[in-house]
Amino acid sequence: MESLMQLDIKPISECRVLIVDDDEIIRLTLEAMLDEHVNVESLAESRSVIPYCIENVPDLIVLDVQMPDMSGLELCKIIKSQPATENIPVIFITSSYDAQSQNNCWQAGANDFIAKPVNASTLYHRVKNHLENKLRLEALIKLTYKDALTGVYNRLYLKDEAQNSLNQCKRDGSVYSLLMLDIDYFKLFNDHYGHLEGDDCLKLIASVLKSSVKRPQDMVIRFGGEEFLILLPFTDNTGAEMISKQILSSLQAKNVPHDLSPLKQVSVSIGGVTCTPSQATTLDMLIKQADEALYEVKRAEKNSFKLISI
Repeated sequence: MESLMQLDIKPISECRVLIVDDDEIIRLTLEAMLDEHVNVESLAESRSVIPYCIENVPDLIVLDVQMPDMSGLELCKIIKSQPATENIPVIFITSSYDAQSQNNCWQAGANDFIAKPVNASTLYHRVKNHLENKLRLEALIKLTYKDALTGVYNRLYLKDEAQNSLNQCKRDGSVYSLLMLDIDYFKLFNDHYGHLEGDDCLKLIASVLKSSVKRPQDMVIRFGGEEFLILLPFTDNTGAEMISKQILSSLQAKNVPHDLSPLKQVSVSIGGVTCTPSQATTLDMLIKQADEALYEVKRAEKNSFKLISI
């Protein structure tokens, strides 16, 4: 197994730190303390943080406890309750350092806290330590849960971690979509071009899938052989259809030759399912439904998709 030292771990200087404080002077001061070490962005309102993080996941958040629209404690609980943001370290900036205030920070899910007035050296070293720990954890996750060939998630991730996003949709009463994809005539491709070219084809397909989903909570998983899954929490049938069309269009534009396919180029077939999951809904159930839809596409015309709602 490759060691942590062999992994491509980004340097601290490329990490993104989000500062959340309603006081502009404090925001500017904290930014100045960190700006030469990391990429710093800031927000003035607590309620802007979750939408921001969904689109631009920071590596760490520095958060004021006392915020007018929503307290930092409340916001931290929300951050730590959502799969897309739960692993972001949160460092509180607090003016109250008594035992109860400290306990409140820990109970909200904070990774650390710093008392006001903030010392620049203390802030930097706390931020640096938590970023290093996060990067090490991500390296371990990559070793454990990433497919070595394609770089997308593997079956172990599906078994151990992917259920979290489905559970979040259950709690919120939100829609959930799942796509299953299969490379058309892949055995013929391997037989004709060889397994090295087959590996390159799998890597290209994985790159197309990753570029077709934009949100951090969307997951691409190599299910086995030439089959992939895409898990799409908070995505309705219209969204799943848009992503399916994007995948087919992007792959067609790649125009990868496949002499033994009727299309003369590499293509995929897609089956998908959308539901508002109940407590009884499982990923296995959704995979089975998507697999049945995929089978109908493969049996009919291939290079297409079929989505069902249940």
